[in-house]
Amino acid sequence: MLTGAAIFGYLAYDAARLSMAAKDVPYSLTAKGWGEDVAHVSLAEQEKRKQYNALRGLGDLGQSVWLFGILCVGCLAWAGYSFYA
Repeated sequence: MLTGAAIFGYLAYDAARLSMAAKDVPYSLTAKGWGEDVAHVSLAEQEKRKQYNALRGLGDLGQSVWLFGILCVGCLAWAGYSFYA
């Protein structure tokens, strides 16, 4: 459990370090994650898609920070309970 807590703690730290507002994430990065090619998409269309994604929070790592943080604390609690039980 301590190893799991360390892994989840690192993932939470890394996601927090890389986290930025969804409106600041370039569309090319979001499209790359989906396996899309943006070479044929105009900059105006990329800006529209970026705004659409920002409204839905796509590209924001804030939720990942919370998820990994909660998993880290859960693993630490479980390890502590196992140690004292």
